[in-house]
Parts: sequence; C-alpha cells; structure tokens
Amino acid sequence: MAQPASSTYAGTYAVQDTAVCSLSISVAQLGNYYTYTCQGIRGQVEVTKDEAETYFTFIGLKGQEPEEDISASWQDSVLLIQNYGNSMNEYTRFGDCDAKYLELHRQ
Repeated sequence: MAQPASSTYAGTYAVQDTAVCSLSISVAQLGNYYTYTCQGIRGQVEVTKDEAETYFTFIGLKGQEPEEDISASWQDSVLLIQNYGNSMNEYTRFGDCDAKYLELHRQ
C-alpha cells in the first residue's frame, strides 16, 4: 500500500557517535517535495524507490571528491551514506567524517 503524502521522511538525521563526526541533515516537507539543510547548504531532496529500497539524493550537496550530489539509502528512519570507496573506486563524501559508512538516525 502506498504511503500517504505525509511527512514520512521529515526530521533531523544525525550521526549518533560524535567521535566519528558531528554531521546532521534536516529534511522538511514542502508541499509534494522535500528539502534539506546540511552544513549551511539548502536544496531539494530527490526521493526514489526501487522495489523495497528508498533512496535520497541531496541535490546541490556535493561530495568532497568527486564533486557530485550525495546519495543515501533510507530505511526505518535511518539514512545510510557510504562515505568513501576503495582503491578501485576512490571517492570521499564528507572528509571530516572518519567512518566508511555513516548512519544518520532521525532524532
């Protein structure tokens, strides 16, 4: 059954272990779409669903290397971002975060 057009995804998501980093992303619903605020950057959230998975793309929130929009998977009020790759696929999303995977829990 389809989710109602409620604020299903709205809220502030934050890394709980501040030793990893103090990253937080606020998501708000405006009409039929979502916006975000993160580190002083504001933009629109593109929400896509692929079977049982839900993905967010934060339009305008660029990774450190390469500079492309950051994506996250969403499940049970948790955003999961793979922060960096490996030697075959090198990239870094948030250079000040010291973990391969960042779990941002809705507060």
